[in-house]
Amino acid sequence: MKIVSTTIEPCRGSQASVEFVIRVTLDGTASSCKVSGRVIGPQATGFTTVEVAYALVSVEASDNTVSLKCVIPEPTLWTRESPFGYTWSVEVRVNGELTDSRAGSLAFPAAK
Repeated sequence: MKIVSTTIEPCRGSQASVEFVIRVTLDGTASSCKVSGRVIGPQATGFTTVEVAYALVSVEASDNTVSLKCVIPEPTLWTRESPFGYTWSVEVRVNGELTDSRAGSLAFPAAK
């Protein structure tokens, strides 16, 4: 089973928490595999931080799409002076065997 595409959809965000969904579109039926993932952060070049892993939780599956939700309490927001971001990764397993994976990064801009 292969990943065709991934999209990130913000749900809500504030200094208290951010919530978003990663939609994973597959080249086959979602019910025949397990899609999981995590988000790690905050990270920024030149800054020392304590990175935390946040689970991506499956909240919906349709024919060939799985939606994974993440909630990050008290996120470190991105600013020009402190360009903190997070990395995400998702993987697809069929019968326990890894068949595909994707990764990327995202940031949560501070309100102006």
